[in-house]
Amino acid sequence: DKNGNSMNIKQLIVGFVASSVVGLTHAQTLNMLSSWNQNYAGMKYTVTRFAEMVGERSSTLKVDVKGPETVSSFEQLEPVRAGLFQVLYTHGGYHYGTTGIGMGMDAVDGDPEKRRTTGIWDAVDASYQQLGLKLIAIPTSGDGYHMVLTKPVGADGKLTGMKIRGTPVYKALLDHLGASLVVLPPAEIYSALDKGTVDGAAWPVLGALGFKWYETAGYMLRPRFGDTSHLILMNLNTFNALSASDQALMLKIGSDLEVETYQQFYELADQEVAELTKLGMKTTQLAPDIEASLPKVWADGIFGLVEAKNGAAGKAFADLARSTGMAP
Repeated sequence: DKNGNSMNIKQLIVGFVASSVVGLTHAQTLNMLSSWNQNYAGMKYTVTRFAEMVGERSSTLKVDVKGPETVSSFEQLEPVRAGLFQVLYTHGGYHYGTTGIGMGMDAVDGDPEKRRTTGIWDAVDASYQQLGLKLIAIPTSGDGYHMVLTKPVGADGKLTGMKIRGTPVYKALLDHLGASLVVLPPAEIYSALDKGTVDGAAWPVLGALGFKWYETAGYMLRPRFGDTSHLILMNLNTFNALSASDQALMLKIGSDLEVETYQQFYELADQEVAELTKLGMKTTQLAPDIEASLPKVWADGIFGLVEAKNGAAGKAFADLARSTGMAP
């Protein structure tokens, strides 16, 4: 109007837009390391989904994901503890040299609600906080592991004499099956299968399709076993520096992600197996007596490693899992 109010409105609009831009500029970026790249099918439903959920629900935080091409899968814990990166998506077997507690979750019933109500989730959180890390989520797929093999199960119904790629989490099980463990990072598995350096690879059921291991391995070992428990961890100082509302938001996102992935992964795993079958992979079965022994052997082997690494704290963790009926 003649008194210049329109100019004032324009100034208000410009000021609002400018303040919004400043707010966006100062949104905190959490740099996240992932132990896997996008070839791993689970990435889409875990770390990628986590980053999306933070972006959708928070106006103050965002997540930028870097894969193992930035830092090797087995070397990612330390840079997150040091604060060079703020968040980590990984598996406990990849940092067993530091602690076995995260790896121990693979022997624990995968139901996310039970993991929290029995106190096991809190126990894992407390353990990692001693390392300067805050547990955000344990996205899990039940019935989650299998092995791809270049040849079928032997006449004795086991894997006698075979060399199987894995991490320490598989050692006791492979010993029981007569095989030997070969530790390799994910990026080297295809080549090792192709060259005959290994006779197979132990891995979550989701994975062989994205990594194209069906080109170098013709068999899938049955039965499937264990619960694949991944970890989302945050640098503890970074977490403590967040506002109370942002801390609560991160933990709520973590909790929601656990429920979401646990419901999804059974179906996704079955879909992947169906696709692998179409591509020519066949199943090969362990002998019935060996099959029946797998759950106990798997749990005993994992908890043995946890106790060997973490001493009394590892034993307390195993005792908690078993006393609450969460492990055999």
